Amino acid sequence: MLRPFQILKLALADLLDEWPVSLAACLAITAVVAPMLVILGLREGIVGQIFASLRADPAIRLVTLDATGSARFDDYWFTTHRAWPEVGFLHPATRFAAAQGAVAKEDDATHEERASLLPSDVGDPVFPPSSPSLADPFAVKLSADLADRLGVAKGDRLRLVVERQVAGGRLEPIVLTLTTTEIAPSASFGGRAVFARFDLLMAIEDFRDGFTVPLLNVTTGQPATPRSYYPNFRLYARDLQSVEPLVQKLRAEGLSVSAQTARIASAINLDTNLTSVVQALAILGILGLGGGLAAIQWSMAARKRRTIALFGLMGFPRSWLIGFPTAQALLVGLAGGALTIVAALAFAYWINAHLAASLGAAGRACVLTPGLMGGCLLVILTLSILPALRIGWKFATLEPAHEIREA
Repeated sequence: MLRPFQILKLALADLLDEWPVSLAACLAITAVVAPMLVILGLREGIVGQIFASLRADPAIRLVTLDATGSARFDDYWFTTHRAWPEVGFLHPATRFAAAQGAVAKEDDATHEERASLLPSDVGDPVFPPSSPSLADPFAVKLSADLADRLGVAKGDRLRLVVERQVAGGRLEPIVLTLTTTEIAPSASFGGRAVFARFDLLMAIEDFRDGFTVPLLNVTTGQPATPRSYYPNFRLYARDLQSVEPLVQKLRAEGLSVSAQTARIASAINLDTNLTSVVQALAILGILGLGGGLAAIQWSMAARKRRTIALFGLMGFPRSWLIGFPTAQALLVGLAGGALTIVAALAFAYWINAHLAASLGAAGRACVLTPGLMGGCLLVILTLSILPALRIGWKFATLEPAHEIREA
């Protein structure tokens, strides 16, 4: 009984003997599959870069109130809304007008920058997941833009100046000394901001409202009343797909909120449309390749009917008669698949060297992942072997006497 290695050896020898036909089959595979593989790589690269940039920017998931003070939010509201599956981060915030200040490096008071004062806590999407919490009320984190403008690094001390208007219209300033504990990644926040503990921000708001503030050592004014609600919030959706449902749920509660839903929808629509185009091309390619390979294999088989019949007459088993064309199809599929991958990689290299550079795109415009290449090779082998099995079964059922008599 012939072993599989011997069948492969005989199949290879026969293919080499008819190398023009074998080469034509390999080129047919490459001509159909290589362009499709490049298109899949373009979708993976271009759309993948779009979504990677969106996911890297937490601002795309930010949901904001259109008018601070138009609604009031108590502790129960925050507790229940944090449990929503669409919510990734939710924290109370002070009024926008109260959350502003002039920031300078402690040893360079001549260079001040206006900055927003934002509440931060564990899980803040502007910072990495490993970012520690602010252990001290006067410890803060800075946006990259503000840190660059001030020339501040982690561990540096800052001066924060906030003012309030007192009797007679006079402005009363207070100067706070803060310690920088972390700088946000530049891709995570594009503005100038100081991220602080909420108790510090509430103390600054109480100061602006004219109350006494023990935390800031301000003893003038009336004592502040305990808070039962908050005028604003910092809210981020859990992921890109959660932004639109989250906005709709908040608007259903009567809140006027805004988010970058149009930008997200544009990216999702692009992905959907490209996926539809790729699927249509893949179906046409599979049908064309399958039909072409079947036609080539049947034409090769037609020329070998009497030869195969003689093999049957010589006592070769049915399994060999089925395995012989299957082994040939496997070898042609592997050769055609290898040629396809080499051609696709060459075109991808050319595209990345020319198209991406001309568009000024970061990264690669065409990305051929091992999964894409492996999937294409699997499709090629499947389309090659299926008709070969049918041909092999026909070989196994040939009547040697009938084929020889026709000769």
